[in-house]
Amino acid sequence: MRHTLIDSLDKAIENIIRYQTEVDREPLLARRMTRPRAWYAVKSDDGEWLFGPSKFIGYARSSAKAYLSKASGVEHRGREAVLKEWFKVVRPETPLGVELAGALRNFLNSHGHSGPRRDAWICVQKQPFARGKGTVGLWVQNRIHVDPAICGGRPHIRGTRVRVSDVLDLLANGALPSDILADYPYLTEADLRAALAYGAAATEHRVILAA
Repeated sequence: MRHTLIDSLDKAIENIIRYQTEVDREPLLARRMTRPRAWYAVKSDDGEWLFGPSKFIGYARSSAKAYLSKASGVEHRGREAVLKEWFKVVRPETPLGVELAGALRNFLNSHGHSGPRRDAWICVQKQPFARGKGTVGLWVQNRIHVDPAICGGRPHIRGTRVRVSDVLDLLANGALPSDILADYPYLTEADLRAALAYGAAATEHRVILAA
């Protein structure tokens, strides 16, 4: 079976979310939770850390069946290098490292394990968009995409060439959501809300005015 590496952060996040479901449904996948060395984490909308091992999240169309079919250590040795494009290793002695270690241990505890292997490490997204205590909701990250080959690398609605700035400009100039959806029938109200949330998070920084 050929396993294709993922090509975007969105797909990594989708796989991490899917891992939470798959590990609940597949006993053999749950039994193998102590094997991975590399874990990747994102924060859910309610502030909970979600985890997935690199061999699950690093491949397109990942599932329990696909994960269990991979021969350990031989499929795409470069997956860690691909994931490093979007994630960074967290030093275990830092406050974030301690928080993540506790959350990962609790995750494994809930599936009958005492914790991860001793030489395991945890990676998080390099540049999460800060908002409040957590990050922009995963539903926003899954709808807004950034790709150097699309829209000149500007944030856009995933699967389209409609930039976040286009949506914000239309709303700022008085267009109603119903008008925008009529002009762009492939968009949804959730897409418009995601664009607004993304724009709000992108401007949430301190501005210092010189006297």
